[in-house]
Amino acid sequence: MSTTVSDHVVDEAASRGETLTVHVLVRLIERYDTGPGVPTETLDDYFRALAKGRFNESALREGLERQLAETEVWHDQSTVYQLNGSVSAFPPQWHDQLTGEQDLTQYVATMTTAVEGGSKAYAHGGRGAGVPEKLLQKAASVFGDYSYGEARRELVRLRDLELLSAGADQHPNARVQLTLAGVDRLGIDPEESAVAVETGSDRSDDPRIGE
Repeated sequence: MSTTVSDHVVDEAASRGETLTVHVLVRLIERYDTGPGVPTETLDDYFRALAKGRFNESALREGLERQLAETEVWHDQSTVYQLNGSVSAFPPQWHDQLTGEQDLTQYVATMTTAVEGGSKAYAHGGRGAGVPEKLLQKAASVFGDYSYGEARRELVRLRDLELLSAGADQHPNARVQLTLAGVDRLGIDPEESAVAVETGSDRSDDPRIGE
């Protein structure tokens, strides 16, 4: 049965032109239409809607086939993740831990551990460990129903509270990490977790660890 597609999603996707990837399309649908997870039949409807314009439906489907993966953790920013009966721009572990979550410190904790190779393996953003700020905003817009502006303001508030820190390199897409206060607030043992803290390591270099 056909479902109604969001004109906003279709227009936003069409504005990307040749730069549109299926990953970006799925993320737009999650943000503005379905919320976390896009049912496969809904994605089919969007393929057909875009094919009425400048896009080739077969090429979109081939792009999905190339980018679709069954993995619990983040792989890269082009991957589309297989869920049960749906797909997502974000991996299943993020869905399990972040759906409905409003606390951005928890986002940072999850997103620095549920990634292949540790958070330094993110292929975009500033230097070092931590979550690229723009990816954090995108995740919060899908799982926590934040706008990008609201997510930015909340990040500033949490930095002011010294629960999060941003990279010192002034990169426009700086890496965001938990501070030791943020780790304590979440009840995380950095010795047992791969969470990135402000020392710049995926495992804390805090000299208190191991005492």
